[in-house]
Amino acid sequence: MDTITALALSFSLMVAYYGVRKAWKKVTYKPPRQRQIDPVGEAEVFLAYGRVGDAVRVLKDTLKEEPNNLPAKLTLLRAYSHAEDSKAYSRLAKEVSVPLQNQAVWQT
Repeated sequence: MDTITALALSFSLMVAYYGVRKAWKKVTYKPPRQRQIDPVGEAEVFLAYGRVGDAVRVLKDTLKEEPNNLPAKLTLLRAYSHAEDSKAYSRLAKEVSVPLQNQAVWQT
């Protein structure tokens, strides 16, 4: 086996592994409330460790079940800020601007 073939095989195995791993995480995922965990707290931990995608996933899932959860929306704004997703940030900021307009948290 020559070097190019070995590298191609190694790369394809790595891609397959990460694809299976991602699919497994999707299939076995349980929302935080089902695990009796505070979703905002879990998202904060994810953000602290730089796992922005996981934080966004947890918060979006929470907001599907609890659309009026303002702390989850604020944490999602922070997650979008970390991810530099300006479109999602702007969309959510417009949504929460009215209930937060006179609060100190909106000024930050």
